[in-house]
Amino acid sequence: MLHAFAAWPFASWLATTALSKLFQDVLWIIPVSQCIHIVGISILFGSALAINLRLLGLWFLDRYISELARSLLPWMWGSLFVLVLTGFVQTTAEPVREFQSPFFWTKMTLLAIVVLLTAAFSGSVSANAERWDAAVTRPAGARTFAILSSVLWVGIIVFGRLIAYTWILPQPQ
Repeated sequence: MLHAFAAWPFASWLATTALSKLFQDVLWIIPVSQCIHIVGISILFGSALAINLRLLGLWFLDRYISELARSLLPWMWGSLFVLVLTGFVQTTAEPVREFQSPFFWTKMTLLAIVVLLTAAFSGSVSANAERWDAAVTRPAGARTFAILSSVLWVGIIVFGRLIAYTWILPQPQ
């Protein structure tokens, strides 16, 4: 079970640090961090969804894929940076709760996968803009990427919310 997970001693140690105590004791830090986190995920997900819907041929049909990616990917990467910062605050404030949750680890795994896929997509669009913009010759994986990316982002949001509702008590040693 997850209570025996190797990160448990680290989480217990982190919970006793001055930084963790500061985040726990200053009443406004966590709520502000959570609000910023929600705005960040909204910007990131909205940008990803717009690109994905364009790749599926459902929205923004009057814009080239390369143009849309050039406009929205900086928002996605900037939002991701903010999400990492606010996620660090939240995880540092409650590391035991975060690290013991299977939803936290699922969210982190999905996040790693979608970040790698998005980086590959970004590089491909930059290197082959004409191919991505040509409706007839669009890369075969474009639709698959769009669907997979959308599913992963929805999963990240769902599993992120579920973290708040899990608490596995440690087993006596």
